[in-house]
Amino acid sequence: MKKKLMTFFFVLTLLLGLTFTKFASTTTALGYEHAWYPISTMNITQIAYESYSHSNSNHIDAVGSTYAFAPFTGKIVNVSSSYGVALFQSIDKVYYPDGTLDYMTVQFMHGSNYSYWKSCLDNGTVIPQGTDFYKIGGVGAGGATVYANHFDIGVYKGRTSSFTSYFSRFGNTFSFNAFYINPNKTTSIINKGKVAPGNTVYNGAPSDYSNLWRTLGSTSTINVTYQTYDDVTDTWLPNVVNAQDYAGIFGHDVDCVYANLSSGNITYKVHVKGGSWLPEVTNRSDYAGIKGQPIDGLMMKTDTGKTIHYRVHLRTTGTWLPYVTGYSQYDSNNGFAGTLGQEIDAIQIYLD
Repeated sequence: MKKKLMTFFFVLTLLLGLTFTKFASTTTALGYEHAWYPISTMNITQIAYESYSHSNSNHIDAVGSTYAFAPFTGKIVNVSSSYGVALFQSIDKVYYPDGTLDYMTVQFMHGSNYSYWKSCLDNGTVIPQGTDFYKIGGVGAGGATVYANHFDIGVYKGRTSSFTSYFSRFGNTFSFNAFYINPNKTTSIINKGKVAPGNTVYNGAPSDYSNLWRTLGSTSTINVTYQTYDDVTDTWLPNVVNAQDYAGIFGHDVDCVYANLSSGNITYKVHVKGGSWLPEVTNRSDYAGIKGQPIDGLMMKTDTGKTIHYRVHLRTTGTWLPYVTGYSQYDSNNGFAGTLGQEIDAIQIYLD
């Protein structure tokens, strides 16, 4: 009996030891990273959807340093010697300037140190955030150097290890919606991105990024004050500030919107149900909408450098749609708030 008890306690001790060892080896992340614009000098020479070579591309071209650094801690998940391409992916989720938390994959193109990326890919090397890893070059098709030194980057929100059929058409989000400017790493700003004279920007994309980037560590608060015109009472409802409340009355259509900021400018426009997008207005120079005609779409943007978040509540379904941050009538996912054909009865807005 004594021998059996000793055997029992030995086994129990061994199991407990294994359990404690397992928990002891578990590490907890210190916190999610904010993705950084990956070059010491910001000098953007071509923006997304700009005519010449980006007319169908959500990429930017930039110059200004010998190396690009890792915008987050990540791994190289694919490479190509043709066009000097490296896909760099976060090993954990990162913060985007619009407040979302997701993985990020960045395609760097035209670089010249292919053998290093291939080695990192083969060895599963983890590259810490801020580490110089991508030598900026002018590599084109077949690995030949045919361009002036620059790099081209496209950003994919999420994880992928696959190239597109055209390297220049990689990515699903704008760079200014992906990277923060870290003033400790990007120490010189020459051009934040603006369409070149004589060029055209397609796909409803912005033509000037000057006020679209968010700087890491910026804490100043900008408040948005807004109100809606109610179609049942035929009156302007009280003002609301930020997302502490919502503007509107559930079950009553919104016909018009008024808005302004505590600092800077807000530009917005609405879509009339069964009609079209009305001209945009800025601040309270006018209101957006036509009294007596319910709206089913809303677009908003600011020049503050902060991200505007806005959402709408649908009268027919009684539900809030997700917050959006973009400004494009052609982007039904993040370009405007609303579902065309369904009346809006409330809105919420805030900046961060």
